[in-house]
Amino acid sequence: MDREQARRRHRDLTEEGWEWRFTGEEPRLNVLIETYESLGMETLVENGVLGDDANCRRCFESEGFELGYRTLYTRGRAKKDGRFDDDLF
Repeated sequence: MDREQARRRHRDLTEEGWEWRFTGEEPRLNVLIETYESLGMETLVENGVLGDDANCRRCFESEGFELGYRTLYTRGRAKKDGRFDDDLF
């Protein structure tokens, strides 16, 4: 996916209510998916590096470097019964 296609896909996803969270590889990606899902949020993983170019992409643009990376989006609100809703936080 070229840079313009990635920009369009990111824009389409944000218009559908998805929020960019992370671009990376395993095992960190899977840990974040489990965390967001445990909070009651929907997750969506797209192959490649997506985004609005607000962050530097220089590393991802090296030939073949982008292939192992995936981008995580979430949608929805975290559960209200989580630990961050108690009086300590």
